[in-house]
Amino acid sequence: MSSVHAQQEQGPLTDEVPNPDLESGEDLLFDLGAAVDDDHDLQVHTVLIGNIGLVLPKHEVSELIERPAVCRLPNTLPWFDGVISVRGSMIPVFDLHVLFELEPPAGKRRLIVVGQNETAAAFWVDDFPRLLVLLDEDVTTTEPALPALIREHARQFYLKDEHAWVEWDAQAFFTALGENL
Repeated sequence: MSSVHAQQEQGPLTDEVPNPDLESGEDLLFDLGAAVDDDHDLQVHTVLIGNIGLVLPKHEVSELIERPAVCRLPNTLPWFDGVISVRGSMIPVFDLHVLFELEPPAGKRRLIVVGQNETAAAFWVDDFPRLLVLLDEDVTTTEPALPALIREHARQFYLKDEHAWVEWDAQAFFTALGENL
């Protein structure tokens, strides 16, 4: 089953409006890959890293963590933020804004964990995941301007709402990053 798992680790900050869909300790699962009107239309969750639109993996669990406690590790590359503990598993945390030399968002960033157990990895995103319906006509063969590492792991490109979205092999991407540590 494909899903996105959202969890708020702690209560809201005093200056933050609580999201009624993310009560403390409450988990939410969303089915991905469900047909909308046509067998060729697809509902997907997407996230932004600066101007890079990524389609979250359809066949893996993805989890949103609002305020994680990231444990930094000494003598690592600037784009490797450290590790977090998720249900007893240590998950590496990557800052793709730093890796790709993108401006970080002005507002609060959130952490997305993709995969499970030993294949899990986390990365900072600009905002909450966004649900998109991708149609056959949204597929494009024109490759958008992307960092080489994303392009190497791209499966499909889409143009939707005046933005380019990349369906990517997240596991292979983070494995390649891990090899560069």
